Amino acid sequence: MKLVLKILALPVLFVVKVICILGNLLTNVVSYVIGLLLLVIGGSAIYCIVKALWQSLLILVVLGIATIAAVFLLVWAVMKVENIGESLGAFIRS
Repeated sequence: MKLVLKILALPVLFVVKVICILGNLLTNVVSYVIGLLLLVIGGSAIYCIVKALWQSLLILVVLGIATIAAVFLLVWAVMKVENIGESLGAFIRS
């Protein structure tokens, strides 16, 4: 019975590994875009402070926090999928 489960786990492991590779690639590409976006948000925040545009500054701060949270969420999801892949690999090798 365990051999059947191991055979059925192989395609799942393949899909998980493909998701890991795509997630890592997406994380690397998005980090460059997010870095540029955070620079623009930071520059706009400095402008809002100088011009005393407090409502716009609040919007920019929320946008910056949401951007950083999105990156952390993406990295967290990739790490969880990698842990699932490692667990499946350990099950297949057992």
